Amino acid sequence: MPPVDADRPIRVLVVDDDFLVREAIKAMLQPHPDLEVVGTAADGMDAVAQARATRPDVVLMDVRMPGMDGVESTRALLGQVDTQVVAMTSLTTSETVWRMIDAGAYGYVLKDDAPSELAGAVRTVARGDAFLSPRHTRELLERSASDTTADTRRSAAELFDRLTDRERDAARLVAAGASDGEIARTLHVALSTAKAHVQQAREKLGVRNRTQIAVIVERAGQTPAT
Repeated sequence: MPPVDADRPIRVLVVDDDFLVREAIKAMLQPHPDLEVVGTAADGMDAVAQARATRPDVVLMDVRMPGMDGVESTRALLGQVDTQVVAMTSLTTSETVWRMIDAGAYGYVLKDDAPSELAGAVRTVARGDAFLSPRHTRELLERSASDTTADTRRSAAELFDRLTDRERDAARLVAAGASDGEIARTLHVALSTAKAHVQQAREKLGVRNRTQIAVIVERAGQTPAT
């Protein structure tokens, strides 16, 4: 999905089975003129239908819902609509978060994050960058690496070995949370070159987004650059 046109508001769909949570998130985003909540959904089936109808730029998706949960909803939704999904959770170390990322979510936020952080996450994802809640990013990435099987780690290492040296450097920086501009400055290359390295790494690793790049880097045992 290409970055959102800066001349119009970012269209947001809010999905949560709790009415009060949906209303609270709408209220947190409403003061921001560059963000527009175009719809809300109470479950996974409704989320897919609403996304098809409203074509949001970003979907804030509750992880735990009865029936079709956030993981199933994300897979179904991304198979039908060109959008980005951000997982919302109250759990900071849940394996479900990683299932969301594997399903194609572009990151996650905690439900008790500050309103400014939630708005920032929407903006970050809308412009094509991944967002992981800063408070627990490192803990979750490390847990992902430690909880995976030997076969999964070996597979990740084999994928990582397919990258060129520059693509590996870019992938490590992505896992460290660097933006394309920061990658360009660190590698001393043009911004367009940095973006190309990230894109080529994503394609060679066979993943959908930068968050999934970070997971493979960790599973391959590659310490992100700092």
